[in-house]
Amino acid sequence: MARFMDALNGEPKDRVPIFPSISGWAAINFSNVPLSETARDPKLIIDAHIKAMEAVGYDAFFACADALYVPEAFGCKVRFPPTGPIADPLAIEIHSHEDLSRIRIPDPREDGRFPVIHETIRGLNAYGGGDVPVIGLFEAAFTTICRLIEPDLILRMVYKNRPVLETLLDKINTFLLDFGRALIESGANVLFIPDPTASSTMISPHMFRELVLPRLQSLISHLDVPCILHICGDTSPILSSMGETGADVLSLDQCMGLTESRTTVPDAVLGGNVDPVQSLLMGTREQVEKDTLNCLRTAGTSRYILMSGCGVPPNTPVENLKTMVETGKAYGLGQQ
Repeated sequence: MARFMDALNGEPKDRVPIFPSISGWAAINFSNVPLSETARDPKLIIDAHIKAMEAVGYDAFFACADALYVPEAFGCKVRFPPTGPIADPLAIEIHSHEDLSRIRIPDPREDGRFPVIHETIRGLNAYGGGDVPVIGLFEAAFTTICRLIEPDLILRMVYKNRPVLETLLDKINTFLLDFGRALIESGANVLFIPDPTASSTMISPHMFRELVLPRLQSLISHLDVPCILHICGDTSPILSSMGETGADVLSLDQCMGLTESRTTVPDAVLGGNVDPVQSLLMGTREQVEKDTLNCLRTAGTSRYILMSGCGVPPNTPVENLKTMVETGKAYGLGQQ
């Protein structure tokens, strides 16, 4: 945790923190039961993450086995096929403010799998003694509503029913703030907030500024721990807006150039962006080392977190992740 805070302050002492996005990967590769069972048992999640950290040597716990426990608590059915968990949208449509009452807001501590997540955070915190980042994870409001309602219906509402959409976003954002605070109460000392549906491959930069940015600003400004914002894909059209969210770290997809991103948001702490597919999943150890070194050299080691560009795929070899971690540790602050 001290190394992470040094990175946020631009004062690294020995090396950059290393936070590959491994929540599902750890649960799949270090548990003896299927993900559908591991994801519902805090003891299994805790055990898998401890074993994964001890085997690979990275610097933070992601305190979950998948990210879909939030839509599940709202009533979505979550399935666990081999390709990864899927949340089926609610069988409702939203046309008016009255329809919003059909979306029941869950209790952020008691409903669905939330107790599993809180117990996981407490268990990982006990293991780390408060010295290890324990990352609570939930998707931001725009992505969450696209989990709850068919995304094409949400995107139509942007133009056909903006007032109701804005009210829905505010309703979900208020819940996420309550949930984030509940995670912090349980011991999460960092929050990871993905918003993949807010990517520039999904919505325009103008739509991002109008609909997404104000909710992210409101959410992050009221959370009392460091927040990492991750948006998938080419976010160069919205990177300056991401820098206005108040997020402590901007986690970048592997398609983003770190040198160019530094120019756009020179004061931001960047996270990224070892390629999770071409390098970690499908590459050789030599390719992983080359990709990792490129990230370290182009981003620099001040105000930087070494991360994967997105979630680590389930079948990623342990040795490839170890190579990423070992390369980052050996690089130090760049004296080679």
